[in-house]
Amino acid sequence: MQRLGDRSAQEDLADFRVAVNPPGCLLVVADGLGGHHGGAEASSAAVAAICSTWDQRPAVDKATLRHCIEQAQETVAEVSKRYRNEARTTCVAAILGEGTSYWAHVGDSRLYGFRHGDTIHRTKDHSVARLMVEMGELSEEQAINGPEQGRLYKALGPDTELEFKVVEASLAPDDAFLLCTDGFWTRITEVEMAEALLAADLESALSDLAELAVYRSNGNSDNVTVCAARRKSGIALGANNN
Repeated sequence: MQRLGDRSAQEDLADFRVAVNPPGCLLVVADGLGGHHGGAEASSAAVAAICSTWDQRPAVDKATLRHCIEQAQETVAEVSKRYRNEARTTCVAAILGEGTSYWAHVGDSRLYGFRHGDTIHRTKDHSVARLMVEMGELSEEQAINGPEQGRLYKALGPDTELEFKVVEASLAPDDAFLLCTDGFWTRITEVEMAEALLAADLESALSDLAELAVYRSNGNSDNVTVCAARRKSGIALGANNN
């Protein structure tokens, strides 16, 4: 689910894949860094590389997700050569299986995990704002609205030491996951996310939230991108984009 917002170009991208054997679902979101040349190309390259790597050997395990992210890093670094080595992108990706989930992220695009409407997982941004919140120098609200939010110390791209952690967690029958860019999570509450993931029409609910994120930005909206999946009957269902 995407909205251009009040930007002149779309630098976000999301995609997903569903596999039957083994049963699993891949979701990925990327956000090209603003102020850098080639942001849209960087996010597109990252998403394409992750999906292509998964397509070649879909599997629900930590090594597969790590390989996907590493391939994305190599691809973005190569693309960046056409943009004076400035193109960079955030990235968050998740693989959901029958009873286990894995995710990893770089930058400030986020993953949220919900169970029965409660938040049980949320990634921590690789941003100056997040560091300042943890040190008690900023409140959560100040971090969202302040200039430090856009200052990242990790991203996919050239001249960076790629360090990321793949998280593993059990997956219950009613768990749901939402991946999004900062244009979405800075304007939408976790309660609203949880309610959308419980809606009968998930696509419509996500579309409404994307519109709401733009509206709440009062004419200064970033690109808005969100995708989600909820698990029922032992397999990942309901991955949504577009």
